[in-house]
Amino acid sequence: MTNPLEEQLAEALAEFEETRQQLNRAAAEAAQISVTVTSKDRSVEATVGPQGELKNLRFPTSRYRNMAPAELANALMATIAQARTDAASQLLDLYRPFGPVPGLSAEAEGGFAPMSWDELLAPLREEGIDVPATSPRSTGALFDELIDDETDDGGAPGTADGPREGAGR
Repeated sequence: MTNPLEEQLAEALAEFEETRQQLNRAAAEAAQISVTVTSKDRSVEATVGPQGELKNLRFPTSRYRNMAPAELANALMATIAQARTDAASQLLDLYRPFGPVPGLSAEAEGGFAPMSWDELLAPLREEGIDVPATSPRSTGALFDELIDDETDDGGAPGTADGPREGAGR
């Protein structure tokens, strides 16, 4: 006869394995995302990949030849931006079943919006998980946390009183 804890563990492992397989399938699908958008005036066509990277740029008609440089630049920028938004939206749809992905946004450049540490850790706090408070001077950037160990008294990063004797830089 199996112990209830072993049964729970077996169920959890089976659920984990199923989720892992689903995530692997989603990642494979995400890698195949390719979005092509044509400008309203049909002067520009842009294709982007899953991370918004420009894969192809075409001029399907000769209309671009008669456009002012600023007009062509605007058509290019707007078309590429729309393609990136559409690709990010497809990516969001792929990962939505797994729950919220912090910072994932179809509207943000590159598909991810900047987030503060408080926003990133909020779901954990909502579940009652104790997470350390973020520094009040933090702007939410990882860099802020990395340099947090630098002393305010002019010492070297990671030390209390500057460079150690014999330590090279």
